[in-house]
Amino acid sequence: MNQKMEALQQQLQKMRREKEVQEDALYAIRQKQVRLESVESELFHMEREKSNLVAQAHEVWQGNHGKSVAHEAEDIAHQNWRQLRRTVEDSREALQQEQQRLQKTVYQLEEEQKRIHKELLL
Repeated sequence: MNQKMEALQQQLQKMRREKEVQEDALYAIRQKQVRLESVESELFHMEREKSNLVAQAHEVWQGNHGKSVAHEAEDIAHQNWRQLRRTVEDSREALQQEQQRLQKTVYQLEEEQKRIHKELLL
């Protein structure tokens, strides 16, 4: 019986270490999410500034060729913005999936620890 208790204690200790590793990874994911939000905010401000510059360019360029160049620049800018937004959204989704996976693992470890604690008390 003593060997069984010792084995359970070792298993419990191993699970505690694994839970700490998973919680550290979860914390790192949360930090990445905070940085991503900061980057999104900065990108939003840059997009607004770029839109203002394009609007000024429309005013400066005159004639058919100038308007054509301005519209082309605006189209390229919008295309780049959509691509960047897609990349940011993909990053956010990947972080959320990783966060959910880690939370599930932590929950499973906690449940297993509870089970082992009950077994040790019996």
